[in-house]
Amino acid sequence: MSFKKLRGVSLPEEKQGMIYYTCLNLQEQPTWIKKKFERLCIQTAGVYHCALRELLTTQNGITGVAMKYHVSESVLQRARMRFYESW
Repeated sequence: MSFKKLRGVSLPEEKQGMIYYTCLNLQEQPTWIKKKFERLCIQTAGVYHCALRELLTTQNGITGVAMKYHVSESVLQRARMRFYESW
């Protein structure tokens, strides 16, 4: 999979791409970015923050992540939208 603009997120494609690639390369980011990432995952996904973390930091599809964590795809989609808009 590669970056694809998320519909419904009120951010330009360039900013969405920056967030997408920052998350994929989280291990190489400075500590303050890692802390921001973790805070936003918890803030936007609540009890499903682990599922959101996997969705954002891997290229695994939303269906597989949702099944693995026993959460609906729509919950993950909404959490991902809130994450991007909160960045």
